[in-house]
Amino acid sequence: MSDFRISKDSKKWFDEISKKDELGLDFDIYYFCLMAGLSTGYQKDLPTSDTLAFVETFPNKYKDKSKIIISLFLARELSSLGVNLTDKKEAHEHISRLISPLSPNFLSDEGMKQLNKYSAAGFEVLKDEWFVDKPRTLESFLRIFSNKISTGVKNFQI
Repeated sequence: MSDFRISKDSKKWFDEISKKDELGLDFDIYYFCLMAGLSTGYQKDLPTSDTLAFVETFPNKYKDKSKIIISLFLARELSSLGVNLTDKKEAHEHISRLISPLSPNFLSDEGMKQLNKYSAAGFEVLKDEWFVDKPRTLESFLRIFSNKISTGVKNFQI
């Protein structure tokens, strides 16, 4: 089973609000990066040496949202692949490549690899497009983040 992997640079970028214990988990950082990547549809493949494996399953704080996160991932991935959802055979083939119901995180190794690519690209979006500087407070970060995510989701076609 593959791990959730976070870019080393993203941990540094979020260090101001992490130091203040406003972000209790590395998964909080991963989640923000992932949502930015999924909303824009960007993916980036990082070398393993540029990332940190930090958890194999969704932490308790995210367990009840794990199916929603995976659904967003599947919607984005199938859309980016141009999969027609009315073609059940094609949709099933792609979904079964990404999902593993027996895995504790519900993702296959390929699914986790793709999810991590969205998170890696999402960090680049946060750093290079959405924010002028790294966040200093969670409140200011969330205000901008929320506006950008809302815009990205509106433009997301399923």
